[in-house]
Amino acid sequence: MTLARRLAAALSFVAVAALTACASAAPETRSSPPASVDIPHTPVGERVTWIIDTLEREADTTAGEWSRVLHEDFLAQVPAEQVAELVNRQLRPAAPFTVTAYQGTETQAVATLAGALGDPFDLSLTIDGANRITGMVFGPVAKPWTPSSSLDEVRQRLAALPGQVSALVLRGDEEALALEPDRPAPLASVFKLYVLLAVSDAVASGDLSWDETLVLRDIDRSLPSGELQDAPTGTEVSVRDAASAMIRISDNTATDLLIARLGRERVEAAVVRSGHRDPASLSPFRSTKELFTLGWGDPAVRAEWEAADEAGRRALLDRIAAAPLAVDGAAVTTAQWQDGFDWFAGARDVAAVHRSLQQTQDADVLGILSENPGEGLDVGSWPYVAFKGGSSRGVLSGSWFVRDDAAEATVVLLMADEDPQAVAGAMSDFFHLAEDALRLAH
Repeated sequence: MTLARRLAAALSFVAVAALTACASAAPETRSSPPASVDIPHTPVGERVTWIIDTLEREADTTAGEWSRVLHEDFLAQVPAEQVAELVNRQLRPAAPFTVTAYQGTETQAVATLAGALGDPFDLSLTIDGANRITGMVFGPVAKPWTPSSSLDEVRQRLAALPGQVSALVLRGDEEALALEPDRPAPLASVFKLYVLLAVSDAVASGDLSWDETLVLRDIDRSLPSGELQDAPTGTEVSVRDAASAMIRISDNTATDLLIARLGRERVEAAVVRSGHRDPASLSPFRSTKELFTLGWGDPAVRAEWEAADEAGRRALLDRIAAAPLAVDGAAVTTAQWQDGFDWFAGARDVAAVHRSLQQTQDADVLGILSENPGEGLDVGSWPYVAFKGGSSRGVLSGSWFVRDDAAEATVVLLMADEDPQAVAGAMSDFFHLAEDALRLAH
């Protein structure tokens, strides 16, 4: 089975064959331990860590443990008792495990595990907004990626991915690759670049300080990704730390704290300043809590939004912002970007906001952007890497600004499909092609 097909299966509910098609214990042990990689502190990364810890524990895993972390639709396909039995029989004998490769976003990941016995295998995992497992496949390790030999080949392979794909590769100001670069595409968390630019502008004008303290209120909490949504009410966080969490681990609640402090109009001004070709498409600018509410919350609220004019929509967003989140993360299971519930920009727009952020020459901005170069991604020999990626149901996005003493490059890849399974199935190819583009842009 190809990696794309196995990853597509990972987004659907696991079948018994998927669990049994793992690396069974072999009679011989390994001569030397393989090299390990770190698992990121993303929601799906933490769930991968939980699975590995469960596999390596001295006692067998139980049905009760799995029933608490598996989505109800998953359990309708495979009972927790069967999952526990198969995991105990097929996987635990090969413990301990080393993670030798990892690729992922906030909610989807593929980790390669090498055990003390048997062959390495891939764990493909997908979670919902409540961190419950909606897809889990243990399968053979994917075949090695064949690197692209030119940016033209990268373009052709990107065009062959499912759904709508946009891409742009710039070498300095030279356009080295373009694939529908002006088509408006859903960004998922890449939209947070505009919030960071607004923060930088407010600091530069003296209206905000990196050291200013923000205080978490109940009405500020959003859904994961991130960690701040689980912090106690009254938790204090500096603007700098909130901005770092927004970019580094794509913390939604930290993002919303910053938007609330700035005011959505200041973020809208940053969108205009960045050179977005259609800034009205991001106006009124929505927080993550507001988007979750509109996309997956009360249908009556959504209907009100669709019927309202600009002033009515702003008033509705203010009402949503003033109340605690009323959306369960388990409800965020379907793609909604095709109905306009995301943040939209073209690949050229994303490249432009990256350039605007670099031009601030603000050490805090440049440092925050480089804290996470892209989980599990080989960025080659570029010493400075600014990155922001994102994922939501049916959406995958990645953007990089890289430079060394002699050159700079920008790589933007955006993909969307109404079928979230198709996007999950293409995730590995998507990031491999990003690696190829970064290498060939040098």
